[in-house]
Amino acid sequence: MTEGMWRYADRLPAVAPKSIVTLGEGGTPVLDLTEALGRRLGVASVLAKAEDRNPTGSFKARIASVAYSLVNERGLAGTVGTSSGNGGAAAAAYAAAAGSRAILFTLTDTAPVKLREILVMGATVHRVAGVGHDAASTRAVADAIAEQAEQRGFAPMLTAFHYAPEAMQGVSTIAFELAEQAPELTALYLPVGGGGLLTGVHRGYRDLGRVPRLVGVQPSGSAALRRALDGFPGGIAGTVRTTVSGLQMAALYDTDGAVGAVRESGGHAVEVGDEAIWQAQEELARCGLLVEPAGATALAGLFADARAGRLRRDDRVAIVLTGAGYKDRDALRRMAPADDTPVISAGDVPARLDALLGRTR
Repeated sequence: MTEGMWRYADRLPAVAPKSIVTLGEGGTPVLDLTEALGRRLGVASVLAKAEDRNPTGSFKARIASVAYSLVNERGLAGTVGTSSGNGGAAAAAYAAAAGSRAILFTLTDTAPVKLREILVMGATVHRVAGVGHDAASTRAVADAIAEQAEQRGFAPMLTAFHYAPEAMQGVSTIAFELAEQAPELTALYLPVGGGGLLTGVHRGYRDLGRVPRLVGVQPSGSAALRRALDGFPGGIAGTVRTTVSGLQMAALYDTDGAVGAVRESGGHAVEVGDEAIWQAQEELARCGLLVEPAGATALAGLFADARAGRLRRDDRVAIVLTGAGYKDRDALRRMAPADDTPVISAGDVPARLDALLGRTR
């Protein structure tokens, strides 16, 4: 297996080739946005790691591939996990591909498209009040899943090293790819929910011996990382007020890993408002990149740092685009209300073409 993420099989949990469950995850492109954004940000180059190009529309496909490969290798019954949507969609897809099971406990306000995505691929789903929004409920459910899964022959599909350290090694392959695609990178901006992405990318770079500055970006209404860096125990965000699906986390699952990633790399945390995230989403759309709000959060943090004077002229920065635009239909409606589209008759088309296309050559 030499393509995609499994090119790095020697750095992933050991599984026999016949046990690997893959849908073509990994090997995502790095896109050059320097011409569009470099001058405005005042840096040498701006790149985007397009994780929305993964099979299930987010980086969570990497985790699910490792998880279900381990399920196959160990003869387990499937996975059990929590999800705000993308992790659940990945679990459902890879369970279907493996002929296995996915049992999921989601937020009550999981984006409808993500919920349908999970259901259509055959996963069992329960929505749980408080999960994602209340720290005590979120951790109680995760702890119960981790305990029960192990006892009943399932693997935990919780996208955090604290609960699923082997499956989460799939995240580190993002760093392995970036080290090859953008070896001169000086800073990498990533969105932060539970801290697993930040932790995994840091571990990957650390294994390679060279770590760029890692900057974790969170909505100000769910700023558990900032609070953890300020010394609040457990990275508790307090009341979650953000509407950004995927980043509605009342607590960091991977507090130590996320805090260590920022501190050891010389990075920092950035808080941005939901409106700044929506603006970044629109900015990316003007570059031809349609991502969900969580996927645009890293760019919002990059703009915030540019305004604060935290970037250097010789910086070569990258952002991680974590999720595809189709994942959040509400965000698309906000960006482009359908009723703004004019309706004309077929007979009006020639005149409209004349007006739009201008003088004939």
